[in-house]
Amino acid sequence: MSVNGAATRFLILGGFLGAGKTTLAVNLAKAMKEAHGKSVAIITNDQGDVLVDTEYTKDSGFDVQEVLGGCFCANFDEFVHNARSLVSMGRPDVIIAEPIGTSTNILASVVAPLKTLYPEEFDVAPLCVVVDCLRALQNIEEGGREGMIPSHQMREAEVVILSKADRVRGDQLERIKEELMRQVPEAELIDTSSLDLRNLPSLIGMVLSERRSEKLPVNDPNQNFAFEKARLGWYSSTYLVSSEDRVDMYALITETIRAVAAEYDPRSIAHVKMVLSSEEAAAKMSLVQDSMQVDGIHGSRYFRGQGRLVLNARVESPPVRLESVMRKVVSEAAGRHSLRLERESESCFSPRPESPSHYLFE
Repeated sequence: MSVNGAATRFLILGGFLGAGKTTLAVNLAKAMKEAHGKSVAIITNDQGDVLVDTEYTKDSGFDVQEVLGGCFCANFDEFVHNARSLVSMGRPDVIIAEPIGTSTNILASVVAPLKTLYPEEFDVAPLCVVVDCLRALQNIEEGGREGMIPSHQMREAEVVILSKADRVRGDQLERIKEELMRQVPEAELIDTSSLDLRNLPSLIGMVLSERRSEKLPVNDPNQNFAFEKARLGWYSSTYLVSSEDRVDMYALITETIRAVAAEYDPRSIAHVKMVLSSEEAAAKMSLVQDSMQVDGIHGSRYFRGQGRLVLNARVESPPVRLESVMRKVVSEAAGRHSLRLERESESCFSPRPESPSHYLFE
């Protein structure tokens, strides 16, 4: 049974690349299942054709659908089709949808069409935008430089979720909140952390309540952000891996991520993420600028036999160089750990401008 009867509750988590949306989605899903007995499914999204977030979500034990090759807004019919598929497969109480971090105008191109076209099927919660506390603090200390927290994403927020709050001091967190209250005075602010799970009950209370998205969308083309988005190289690949020796997944991924960080100026790294999984175990790690984070380890940190490695990198870099860097760091790390690689897929490009399938604003 859904939260509000016939309609399935829908939570959309916006926010820039590397803000922590997937980790938060999985933590919310686990807590809603364990503490409230709710079933949760997740929809992931990417410009490329292979997504670390999908593998991580599956490894965490949740039903997942993905929209690839462009944002929800440009593939809205596929987005709705996938949501309906999740409902038909398992009738989840809640669907959490995570748009690409470079998505724009989510209220006008996703939230408003869902509310207008499918009011009997989906009950849309207030739009949440996840903001990385470390990036927010950096922006403030640099005198308001927007950097990698697009201000127009925050302006759409009905709830701003401050992620990685454990990584800033209390006075710094208050400074971040003061600045965000100045920018989006009508939004609710909730700080959280994947480490200590602070305020997760408050977020769940909002998700499972009857609160609905009510903010009116506006037309905000934001050409400057479109230009910044086009500067990103977008790399994705998958490898089948195998070894007769015991492989330390944590060490292998850590070495690979550090090797990527050594190749680029930290400011150019929007988000790099890797997941290595086998039948017995899985490990995921991410890099945002110069900050590394372990997003999850399931089972043992070691594996022997066969597995699968998935990589995504979004870096301000020509695609040709990014592809070369990623191939090199993976090959070198595999060699150090006696790991055999067989590449399944690979793509590297810069995103093209996208047009929303539906665009409703005041």
